[in-house]
Amino acid sequence: MGENSETTTITDNLIQPFQMAEAGVRGRIVRLGDALDTILKRHDYPERVAHLLGEGLVLATILGGALKFDGIFTVQTKGDGAIGMLAADLTTPGNLRGYAAYNEEMLAQAEASTEASLVKRFFGTGYAAFTIDSADTGQRYQGIVDLEGGSLQDCMENYFTRSEQLETKLFVSVEKVDGNWRGGGLMIQRLPEESLAELKQDQAEEGWRNAEALASTVTPEELTHPHLRAPELLYRLFHEDGVWLYDVSELQDKCSCSAERVMSTLTSFSDDNLEEMADEGAIGVDCQFCSTHYSFTVDDVKAAKSA
Repeated sequence: MGENSETTTITDNLIQPFQMAEAGVRGRIVRLGDALDTILKRHDYPERVAHLLGEGLVLATILGGALKFDGIFTVQTKGDGAIGMLAADLTTPGNLRGYAAYNEEMLAQAEASTEASLVKRFFGTGYAAFTIDSADTGQRYQGIVDLEGGSLQDCMENYFTRSEQLETKLFVSVEKVDGNWRGGGLMIQRLPEESLAELKQDQAEEGWRNAEALASTVTPEELTHPHLRAPELLYRLFHEDGVWLYDVSELQDKCSCSAERVMSTLTSFSDDNLEEMADEGAIGVDCQFCSTHYSFTVDDVKAAKSA
C-alpha cells in the first residue's frame, strides 16, 4: 500500500483519497474530530438534529473532496418535516460549515414516531440538492434528488445511481465519543469505463463487487475511532487488493462569511429598505452558520453604495 509523509502525520480532520487500480475502484475516507464537534455544539442543537447535521457534513466533505478547483460544494435538504432545512458545505481547500433549521414541536412528534426511515421521519417530503459553485469560472452546477431512502447516505447514493450512472457506495457514522462529536465516512466509486482500458469487463465487474463486499464490512466504530488512522483502516479493508494513497486534505471549522460580504449584500437594498431594516440607525446581521454578528449604520451602507 503506497503511503506518503503527509499521510503519516495527520490523523484527524482530513480527507484521504485512495485508489484500487487493479479493481477499477477509487474512493475517499473522511475523519472529523474537533472541527465537527465545534460546528455542532455552536448552536446547541437537540441531539437528533446535531447527529443528522453531522451526517450532512461528513457527506458534503466526502463528496466535495473530489473538487479539483477552487469552489464550494454544498449539500442541502429542504422538506416539510421537523428538520425543514439542513445545509453543509465544503469550501476548498478544506473549510467546513453547517446549519440546520428545525421545529421543536414537530421534532418531538418525530421522535415519538415509529417510522423506520429517518429521512421520512425527520425530513418529511422534499429534496436534497448538491451544488458546486466554481470560484474559477463563476459557474454553478446543481443536481437534485427526492428525499427517498432510509438515511441521508441513501439519498446521495440514489443521486449517483439516477443522475450520474456511476456506481457508488457510501458509509457514514456520527457519534459522541467521551462527550465530543466525531464523524467518519467511506466512499467507494466504480471508475468510469474510459478509465478501465486495461481491465476486461468481467475483471472490472468482479473488482467492483469484491470492493463493495469488503467496504460493507466497515463498522461505525471504525469510521469514528479517534486512534484508528485512515491508512490503517484502508489496510484492514482492502489490503488483499492493494490500495494506493494520495495526499490528504486537511479540514477545519471555518465559515465563509465576512464583513465585506455582508456589506456587499446590504448595498443591494434600496435606501427605503435599509431604513426599514435599521434599529436606531444600525443594521444588525447574524450569520446563521457561525453566529458571528455584524453591525453597520445606515450611513455606512449608503456611503458604500455611492463609493
